[in-house]
Amino acid sequence: MILRNAKIVLKDKIIENGWLEIENETIKSINEGDTQQEGIDLKGQWLLPGFIECHVHGGYGVDFETGTVEAYQKFGKMIPKEGITSYIQASVTNSKENNLKYLSAFKEFMKNQDENSAKCLGLHMEGPFISPAKKGAHELSLLEDPNIEVMKEFIELSDDNVRIITYAPDMQDGSFTKFLLDNNILPSAGHTNTSVQDFLKDYKIGVRHLTHLFNGMSGVSQQEPGLATAGLYFDDILCEVISDSIHIQPDTLRLIYKIKGPQGIVIITDAMNAKGEPDGNYKLGNLDVIKEGMKVSLKEGGALAGAGATYDHNVRVMLKEIPNLKMNELIYMTSINIAKQLNIFDSTGEISVGKKADLTVLDDKYEVNKTFINGKVAYEKSN
Repeated sequence: MILRNAKIVLKDKIIENGWLEIENETIKSINEGDTQQEGIDLKGQWLLPGFIECHVHGGYGVDFETGTVEAYQKFGKMIPKEGITSYIQASVTNSKENNLKYLSAFKEFMKNQDENSAKCLGLHMEGPFISPAKKGAHELSLLEDPNIEVMKEFIELSDDNVRIITYAPDMQDGSFTKFLLDNNILPSAGHTNTSVQDFLKDYKIGVRHLTHLFNGMSGVSQQEPGLATAGLYFDDILCEVISDSIHIQPDTLRLIYKIKGPQGIVIITDAMNAKGEPDGNYKLGNLDVIKEGMKVSLKEGGALAGAGATYDHNVRVMLKEIPNLKMNELIYMTSINIAKQLNIFDSTGEISVGKKADLTVLDDKYEVNKTFINGKVAYEKSN
C-alpha cells in the first residue's frame, strides 16, 4: 500500500510532501516528494503515528463495568474515529466480586480482539487502592489500602493483562510499588494526598507515572507541596494530562507544558461511557452522573466524574492553547512517550521503517480523516 501526498510527521522533522510505503502491516519506506505509484492520495493532510490512549474508561455506551466481551469489542471498533490505534481500558473502583467478574470477561476479550479495531493493550485499574481524601468519583465504601494478595488475584484472573495500576503510594510502605514493578505493571501515583517527601520513597523505588496531573491529587503549595509538585519537578516522570479545557484550564495547561515540555506529558481523555452519547443521566460504576456537553459530573456533590471528550478533541485543545506547538512535538504527547513507557516503542509509536503502520490522518482543522491499524483502514471519514 502507498500513502502519498502527505505531510509526514516524524519525531525529528516534518516531511512537507512525502509518501509512505506499507508492506505486511509495517512501514517499508518513508520518502520525500511524490510518486507515480498508485495509492491513497492524502491530499496534503497530516500523517501522524496513531494515538495511544492509556487512560480511557469507555464511551459510546460501553465501559469496563459493562462486563461483556461484545461490549469491549464494540468499544475497540468505535475509537479509531478518534485517531486511536492502541489503548488501555480503564476501570473504576468496584467491589472485589465485580472486579473478578469483569476481569474474567476482559480476559476472554483480550484473546478475541478484532483485527480491524484499535488494539487493546490491557487494563488500567484506577482503584480500589486509592485515598478517601482524594477519591473523586470513586465509591468510598469500596476503597482499600494497596493489597498484594488481592492484586495477585486480579493478575491471575486477567491472564496477566493488567498493565497500569493507579494507587495512593502513601497508603503502603513501598512493598506494593515494588510488587507492581516486579510484575511488569506500571505503577501510577494518583488519587492521593501524599506529600512530596512521602512520595520520594516510591520515586526512588521506580514510580515514573502520574495519573491525570492536578486531578485527584495533592497540589502545588508553598507550605505543603504535594504530588503535583513532584510531577512537575522531576523531569523523568510522565504526567497524564486531560486537555479538554474542563479538567485543566488553559492557563494551567500552558504552565504544565512550559515546565514539562512535550517529552513529559501524555494526553489522555479519562472518558467514560457517556462519551459520544446524548446528554443526560448515566452511571460511573455504581454512582449516578450527569453528562452536559463534554462535562460529566456526579449528581451528588458535582465533582467531575470522568470525561465526555474524544481524544482528537483533546489534541485540538492542546494545539490551540500551546503557543507555536509543532506537530512533531505533539506526537511525543500522543504516541512516543507512552509507547516508551509501556515498552512497545520497538514496534509502534512513531513513523519509522520496520514499525507497525499504525497511523492517523488529520485534516487542516486537525480532525481525523483516516485511521490505519496494521496498515489497514480502520476508520475513514465520510464525505
